[in-house]
Amino acid sequence: MNKKTKSLLTILYSYSYIFLFSLLTVTTLCSVEPKFEACQPKTCGNNQTISYPFYIDGIQEPFCGYPGFALSCGNNGFPILKISNTSYFVDQIFYDNQTLRVSNAMFSRSSNTNNKDCLPLTQNLTLPNNNQFVIAPNQKEVILFYGCNLSLGPTWLQEHRIGCDEENETSSVVALYKDDKNVSFVSGNCKGGVAYLMVENGVGDEKGNVEEVIRKGFLLNWIASDCSLCRNTGGRCGFDSNIFIFRCYCTDRIHAWKCDTLPG
Repeated sequence: MNKKTKSLLTILYSYSYIFLFSLLTVTTLCSVEPKFEACQPKTCGNNQTISYPFYIDGIQEPFCGYPGFALSCGNNGFPILKISNTSYFVDQIFYDNQTLRVSNAMFSRSSNTNNKDCLPLTQNLTLPNNNQFVIAPNQKEVILFYGCNLSLGPTWLQEHRIGCDEENETSSVVALYKDDKNVSFVSGNCKGGVAYLMVENGVGDEKGNVEEVIRKGFLLNWIASDCSLCRNTGGRCGFDSNIFIFRCYCTDRIHAWKCDTLPG
């Protein structure tokens, strides 16, 4: 083999090596961590982004959210959160301060329910003790009184009527704040039972429209590992329930708290 042929072969080998190395590099760079792709934010249809600590059951993987934060999608496109067998519409999620606004289906704007219709006697809509969610500051309780005969009471009771009683459509359901001075009077004149629910303090009070306040729901704070550091470095947050630890899913691999080039 002469020198010219050897030189050509050397050049060919060099280009082949460079080509294979480039191909391997591109393939590696194009390979994205599967859990990063799996945890892309989703929506139930109302353009509200669902991401960590929440995940949509059946649409997103459980490792994309925190344990106990599964949501489902209602027929109206709003997410539904179930806490202790009570379902709440999720009207807004504020990821920056770990707060969400929820409302009960009977009163929510998110519901197709006509709030002027008769209301069934419901279970208390206050939040029980829970490790994931707590009542946010500046919330207060409202009492629903069922079986109220407004024809026998003072005219101001009409202002607090939110519907008729499903058990007796000729009677009404009246709503008062728990600290209202007229609670004892109404309690003695309404015979159909009571239910308690939370509302946001100060919302709509200037109009005296307690029905509007009920419809807007109330605020909860959630308790889960903070996602901000991971999110701010380009990652998507998740949780490994097998070892019960927060994970940051990055394009290259899984890190502990944030995406970077150093071991996570």
